Amino acid sequence: MGEVQTSNIADVEVTMVESHANLKIRSKKRPKQLLKIVSSLHGMCLTILHLNVTTSDEFVFYSLSVKVEDNCKLGSVDEIAAAVYQMLERIHQESSILN
Repeated sequence: MGEVQTSNIADVEVTMVESHANLKIRSKKRPKQLLKIVSSLHGMCLTILHLNVTTSDEFVFYSLSVKVEDNCKLGSVDEIAAAVYQMLERIHQESSILN
């Protein structure tokens, strides 16, 4: 029922019940990261119902409750975790280019 992906870029955990998913993301802080995450999740047809953000030194922890919309192409925890991880890799690459 849950999928966890861990790397040096981010730790991603996804659990799902029916059409609702809980995402837990731990990563290093990056400029405009939250804005990019919210925008990307919306583009994946994942509607954010609740969001908590906790920061500690250079790390940030996001806990999100999302609704998987009917037209969403991501139907399993594995697919959602892979898509979120890919999104975070893109954010990491973009911030590396800007620095």
